[in-house]
Amino acid sequence: MEQIYFVLTERCNLSCSHCIRESSPWRDEMAELDMVTRALDEIATLCPQATILLSGGEPTIYKHFMAVLEHAIGLKLDIIVNSNGATSFFGEQNLSRLPRYERLAFQISLDGVETAHDQIRGRGMYRKSLRTIGNLRALNIKCTVSATVMNKNFFADIAAFIGDLDGQGLRHISIKRVTYAGRAADGSELDTQTWNEEVRHVRQMSTVTPIIIQPMYDFSILDRIDDSTLAGITPNPSTVNCGAGVAKVYVYPSGNVCSCTCFRDLPMGNLATASLQDLIQGFQPLQVKGASCSSCRYMALCRGGCLGSGYKYHGELGQADPRCPRTANTPRTIRIGLAPA
Repeated sequence: MEQIYFVLTERCNLSCSHCIRESSPWRDEMAELDMVTRALDEIATLCPQATILLSGGEPTIYKHFMAVLEHAIGLKLDIIVNSNGATSFFGEQNLSRLPRYERLAFQISLDGVETAHDQIRGRGMYRKSLRTIGNLRALNIKCTVSATVMNKNFFADIAAFIGDLDGQGLRHISIKRVTYAGRAADGSELDTQTWNEEVRHVRQMSTVTPIIIQPMYDFSILDRIDDSTLAGITPNPSTVNCGAGVAKVYVYPSGNVCSCTCFRDLPMGNLATASLQDLIQGFQPLQVKGASCSSCRYMALCRGGCLGSGYKYHGELGQADPRCPRTANTPRTIRIGLAPA
């Protein structure tokens, strides 16, 4: 197990238009502190090398956030806090009280230049998040930025976006395509060919800060691989079906453990009745179905891609990632709505 996400709360100070969990200020789900600390204790024994991701909602508005953070630090675990960086928690006085811990990092979400980001997250949010990054770095706290791309307009301003962040001492800037789930379950106007063209452009940029951005279903490159080379490639478990249930799991406020946020209505089990170890060991990965995947040359490498996106977009288990051009003609059925977890 490489990553274990704790959705500490479904509440968020924002209501972003692409939120995979459909979080908002009106959600009230909060994890019990005892459940979280017991799970962390088990992780410290079961898989101490795993990275703990404190997430939400917005984790810094969770009432026991500091208690959870200090408990994880006491267990000497690797910790990443996934935050929008736009809450009162990030004032200089609060941050000065944060424990100094080498294995702690904050991931701040920024979804483009100021006008684009504020359109998604609300007026003034960009400057708040940028100020948070400065405050974190001033205290030598590790920080990364994660950007979710909704449409091709993001790339029109990519130089300005990176220019605002380059030289801030970030560990990296991660740029990812939106997942077809939550408030973005209906998809986006950004097609895969355009995404891959823009990825190649970004990778040619000269930056101080490492940029993490990956092509998706780039058959113009894949089709150049000969059969013998392809047969010798063994995919990393974390890259197959996003590593759902195999390399990462999500713990929800109710104690439900899910292989993926997209499968929150199909939990592996609950920590009230089973240990995390039993749930992980008993997990059976989902299998993709459909002619477009079963006949695909890259089935062994891909196995349908993000099956969570396929589930949320089509409303049916086993559907492949709708962002793959070779599944684009699969008829869409019903949309799965939000279910409690």
